[in-house]
Amino acid sequence: MRLLHIFAALTLLLGSSLAHAVTLNFNGGAVSGCGLSQDGLQYTCASLALGSTDVIVIGSAYGVTVNSSLSMSYNQGLTMSGNAALTVKGNLDIKDINPPNLKVTGGNLTAEGGTFFLGAQEQTITANISATTIKMGSNNVTVTGRISAKGPVEIASGSVINGPISGTIVNILAANTRIQGDITATTSLTIGSGSQVTGNLKSPTIDLKASGLLVTGDVEASNSLSIASGNGIKGNVDAGEVTLDSSNAYITGNAKVDHITLGWQGRVQQTITCKTYTPSYPCSCVTNNSGWAFNEPMGPKCGPGTQAGPHHFQIEHSGNALTCAPQAVTVTACADAACSAKYTNGVNVTVSPGGTATQIGNTGVATASVRQYTAGTATLSLTSVPGTTGALVCKRASDNSSSCDMSFAATGLTVTPVNHVSAKLQSFSISAVQAPPSATPQACVPLFKSTSKNLNLACSYGNPASGTLPVFVQGTGALVPLASNSTSACGTAGANVNLAFNDQGVATAIMSYADVGQLNLKATYTGSATTGDAGLSMTGSGKVTVVPASFSVVAIANPQRAGAPVAVSMSVLNSVGAVTPNFGNEKPAETAMPTLASLVKPTTSEIAAPDTPAKPAMQGGVVFTNGSVVSSDMNWPEVGTITIAFNLANPNGYLDANLAVPALPKASGVSGEVQFIPHHFITELVKTGAPAGIATPCAAPLTCANDGEKGRYAYSGQAIGVRVTARALGGTPTKNYDDRVPSVLAPVLLEGLDAATGTISFPPSTPDGSSRLTDGKKAQTTITGVAPAKFTLGVALPMVAYRFPGKAGVPLKVAPTDVRLRASSTYPGGAIVSSSSAVIQNEARMTVLSGQWMVPHGYGSELLPVRLAVQVQYWNGTKWVTNLLDNVSALNKSDVVFVNCKKTLDCGKLAVDDRIYTVTQGALPQTNLLTLLAPGAGKAGSVDVSVGSHPYLASTVGTVVFGVFKSGPVIYLREMY
Repeated sequence: MRLLHIFAALTLLLGSSLAHAVTLNFNGGAVSGCGLSQDGLQYTCASLALGSTDVIVIGSAYGVTVNSSLSMSYNQGLTMSGNAALTVKGNLDIKDINPPNLKVTGGNLTAEGGTFFLGAQEQTITANISATTIKMGSNNVTVTGRISAKGPVEIASGSVINGPISGTIVNILAANTRIQGDITATTSLTIGSGSQVTGNLKSPTIDLKASGLLVTGDVEASNSLSIASGNGIKGNVDAGEVTLDSSNAYITGNAKVDHITLGWQGRVQQTITCKTYTPSYPCSCVTNNSGWAFNEPMGPKCGPGTQAGPHHFQIEHSGNALTCAPQAVTVTACADAACSAKYTNGVNVTVSPGGTATQIGNTGVATASVRQYTAGTATLSLTSVPGTTGALVCKRASDNSSSCDMSFAATGLTVTPVNHVSAKLQSFSISAVQAPPSATPQACVPLFKSTSKNLNLACSYGNPASGTLPVFVQGTGALVPLASNSTSACGTAGANVNLAFNDQGVATAIMSYADVGQLNLKATYTGSATTGDAGLSMTGSGKVTVVPASFSVVAIANPQRAGAPVAVSMSVLNSVGAVTPNFGNEKPAETAMPTLASLVKPTTSEIAAPDTPAKPAMQGGVVFTNGSVVSSDMNWPEVGTITIAFNLANPNGYLDANLAVPALPKASGVSGEVQFIPHHFITELVKTGAPAGIATPCAAPLTCANDGEKGRYAYSGQAIGVRVTARALGGTPTKNYDDRVPSVLAPVLLEGLDAATGTISFPPSTPDGSSRLTDGKKAQTTITGVAPAKFTLGVALPMVAYRFPGKAGVPLKVAPTDVRLRASSTYPGGAIVSSSSAVIQNEARMTVLSGQWMVPHGYGSELLPVRLAVQVQYWNGTKWVTNLLDNVSALNKSDVVFVNCKKTLDCGKLAVDDRIYTVTQGALPQTNLLTLLAPGAGKAGSVDVSVGSHPYLASTVGTVVFGVFKSGPVIYLREMY
């Protein structure tokens, strides 16, 4: 019975909770606690006290203002659409709303004087957001709309923002955020690693964190711009202090800077302009640590300072226009006489006749219009602010001339070609129009309706300015070449094509062009008595860009060397697989940009970031001639096996074609697997750490092989530390050369060679071969290489010993010998990676000495210890001398050998004081002489003493006699009788 009461109570409680769920509909009706404006569109509420499951619904075109903060919880909901607006005087917090309950598909969200919160859940909204502070928190969010803050903006990693962002401090957290829109920060802008931004950046201070971050757009940073390793900007930069960190940070466009520091393999692909321009040294503001010299293909290139205005303007026009319609022309602001560079600082122009003011922005190019209402020829002219120093240049497409004359006619043809892929059939339209008979010639009307006409169609080349293949056009019949035959170039004669005009006066034709580039199509109609329009003559023209379809299979020889230029062989193809000979002949020439397509070996499971190279890892544009390329300046600074993808370097597509046709395909291609091996090795002596593994610095009277200082020496057989580094061209270690990824390693041979000649033949010559390296831990074990397990991030630290040939433990009279250490690998196919270099000293050098312990003779009482002044000596070429530089060599009782005991001495019971004996300036000090313990009463005789088991010093033999007193004062006694 009690359970029944509890169940009934729960049922009533649930029912009560459900009954109180409320939907606040702001759609023109009354809402409790909120006033409505006279026009019935704007609500004003002192506050909104929501129940735990309440829902706010704001209809399109309705606005709601809440005069307090608003915070919504998980089970509450918000629905907005169209132009709905929610304005809160305080904080607006919708971050906790369950994503299915957040249905904002349009409108505006505002937190006046407060903070806007979003993203404790993985939320998606479409709305413009404005607030004093904006925080898009811990989970991925997707926002489509404008984000604007009076203060800071913080966007969590993994977010997707489709719209511009502005604030004082904008912080895009790592990693992998996607922004489609401009970002403006009045104080500072930080973008996390792996993020992608398509839009322009503007802030006094900009920091692009490592790595894999890409900005496609222009960047303006008046104070400083930092581009971390592996990041790129595909656009132009205008900044104060610019830093490209090591390695592979890059800018594809121009950089106008106060100062720029290029880290290792940092690159500005176009021109660097120093704002404080020094005519005698255009690169005066560049600190070049890239590894490439100035004006090398991969190195920095510098240009003159900022221009006050354009050098001149260039107008491209068709040559023909109608009196009944405005005619578009293309205006380019040129920065130099050849117009090889554009003026991008902004300029206003007005083109005559009949033109209106047109703004040319940072692209340097704009479309303007001209108009004339009466038939006749007009000469195009232009005025601008700021002005120019050079004369106006015109390019007339109708005859490929430099004439500025444009013919205006009351009747004409309008040719409207469509940008398309090479060798594909593409339809385009031609209209025959005329000025209306009325006195207001504002719009053209059709001239031909529902009839067929024969038109002469001709093609000419725009960019490139010449070509070898014709355009084919089809009207009501078959495809015909606009040339004398199907293999000749475009000609002025063209070909006659029959076209069927519909009831709107529009004819559809089909064109095909097997090459690439910008073309001009010209149509001419001449009336006759037969067609009933004798005396009618009209022309029209249009431009079309034909783009490539793909790259051919990319041929790259194996193996390639890390950091070195990579030779590439490939061609640009049309849609039927034929080479497009005009690719690369454009002005400026189109290029392909290589990027890392895939990392085959090592895989990320074998070696983790940041050792895995960042994308894009390839640098350098591939330049084509006549559609093909057989070399390039691209490189990859790592080792492993990769595939390389090639895409058009122009982010806007071939000749900017996809500005007009966003879906236009871009050419791309992927190479086969390419193996990259180290460019070279270097060997170095380890000079810090435990003294027992370090070669000793030289000083007089000993002269040693130079190793970048006064030189160092070691004894024959002495274990020393050596650093072997696999490097790319320029000196960066190849971090993928690692024992975790044996697939990229080859056996490394390590040799000791004569320092002067670099050969393996050096004194002394012995029947058992030349001198050799041995394992530093096993002095008599000859080594031939460095095991793969020794390499970590491109560096191995083996312990090795250089040993003169001969019997171990026997002093060899070999003069000091200068040695170099060489590392090399031979890959399948014969490619050799070596530390040998005729230009740079890449090999460690040291001097090797024949050394010995000199054990002197001694004698004394069998009841007392005997102390021996042991020394370390080396053979100087003529005699054994004490090594005054040796403060390291040491021995202990286990090194001392007793043999040949005579009389009552027992070698097995003789002992040495248990301590470490270390030489000072080559000799044991008086306070620490080698001490042989007294054998005891009745134990007299002689013993041979040596340091017979020392790892790298042989030993002389000293004879010690116990039971003999030292000579000294004698007291004589005499009895008196």
